[in-house]
Amino acid sequence: MINRTALLLILGLCAVCLLPLQASALPMVGFSLKPSPASGPYQDKDFLEQANKTIYGLSNKTLPTGTALTDLRTVQGKISKMNISPSLYSNATDINAFIYYTWKSGDEYEDASSLGDSFYSPVTSDSSLYDDANEYYEAAKTTWDRIKSRYPGATLYTMPKPSTVIADTGSYDPYTHGSTNKGARSGLW
Repeated sequence: MINRTALLLILGLCAVCLLPLQASALPMVGFSLKPSPASGPYQDKDFLEQANKTIYGLSNKTLPTGTALTDLRTVQGKISKMNISPSLYSNATDINAFIYYTWKSGDEYEDASSLGDSFYSPVTSDSSLYDDANEYYEAAKTTWDRIKSRYPGATLYTMPKPSTVIADTGSYDPYTHGSTNKGARSGLW
């Protein structure tokens, strides 16, 4: 029978070994690549043209929002349905994941900004609203590290700073058509 010290040592070693696996877990890719068909025709060239144009278009910029975010989502949906050859499939999976995490981060960022900036929002714009956007951004950074060698001269986009809702000078009250006290809220909340 194993003594208590040896058992604790083994359990501790197992915990240390499993910690990096837990820390490196990425969110699921909602629109992953379809499985690689056994035979062609393959769309590798079209995939790479779309992906390269998109990734170089993100370089040296901030996270896309608005129309650019809609365009990014469209590209990601399109490339995820392409027939990719087995030789490119592993890299294409990472490229597709990077683009997916980027638009998910932008989508979550827009949602958080919209909620935080809403006059009638029951919450203020604090960093917790942006946690999902940051989670996807971190996933994009991890995936970027896997693909950046394919994109010389390109850099990872940056996250914009979260906006603040309550300004130091007060806020507009639509009921009184004037300003409220500094930091005060009116309406239902």
